[in-house]
Amino acid sequence: MQIYLAPLQGLTDWIFRESYCQQIGLFDKTFTPFVRVQAADFYRPSQCNDLLPVHNVFQKPVPQFLGNTAESFKRFEELCVQHAYSEVNINMGCPYPMVTGKCMGAGLLAQATEVAKLLEGIFAETKLKISIKTRLGLDNSADFKPLISIFNAFPLEELIIHPRIGKQQYKGEVDLIAFAEYAPQLKHPVCYNGDILTVADIEKVQALVPKIDRFMIGRGILQNPFLLAEIRKQELTQAEKVKMLRNFHSSIIEYCKQKYSGDLHLLKRFEELWEYHAEGFENGHKIYKQVKKSKTLAQYEAVIFKAINELS
Repeated sequence: MQIYLAPLQGLTDWIFRESYCQQIGLFDKTFTPFVRVQAADFYRPSQCNDLLPVHNVFQKPVPQFLGNTAESFKRFEELCVQHAYSEVNINMGCPYPMVTGKCMGAGLLAQATEVAKLLEGIFAETKLKISIKTRLGLDNSADFKPLISIFNAFPLEELIIHPRIGKQQYKGEVDLIAFAEYAPQLKHPVCYNGDILTVADIEKVQALVPKIDRFMIGRGILQNPFLLAEIRKQELTQAEKVKMLRNFHSSIIEYCKQKYSGDLHLLKRFEELWEYHAEGFENGHKIYKQVKKSKTLAQYEAVIFKAINELS
């Protein structure tokens, strides 16, 4: 079984990935949050920093492209080749209106002809291995039906499917029934992504589609950093977990000091992480409140390391 770390904007960036891979474990693949390219130029050049080799020492990620033209992809490919990447991922899943409204991310899924045009333009020239991260559609899971033959017409490395539609964003239930219908029709390897919080969630998907042996996990890892070890049946003592968590958070803090200036920016970043991470603690809601109340880095460190130490 292969386990991937999902690309979550502002959460699983190079700081999280490097800290996790150094202190807790390696995934089979990690992915950068998307790099948005419009009119053949980078929408936010700072997004490119996430895939720089200097920031990816412990595990090289798969860079993710967000755009809707072959011309824009070519600009992205030049950046990736410059930094010796051989595989990239195309984002057809971002559900946010400011993206879908530009016919990017999940916005592409309602435009099958545009998907075909994009892939034809890309595969006409690219030398990279290419995978796609997608949803089942923008407004309806029926959007996926005409895309199956399009995806099957190109030599994709794999399709990573999050079985929600764009308008759901991250709310409501995943549509496992639609996933079980569509996945077997794809000739490429399929990776499942969405609401994997426990080993039982993986077993539930495999009961419906036994051939699925690739899983991408995002929020489940944020909530329980040891979910990867549980899936791989690696036994860790409580003392080992406490030590790994301490080192993990110490690493995040040190990397954040390199990136951000002033406690305020650091604390905002940590608050976003603990919105999910606190769910793995018995009194997580109290810890999260204390994290939000922290006014200095010293206060934050006192809160989280006390919580981690009490796990033992």
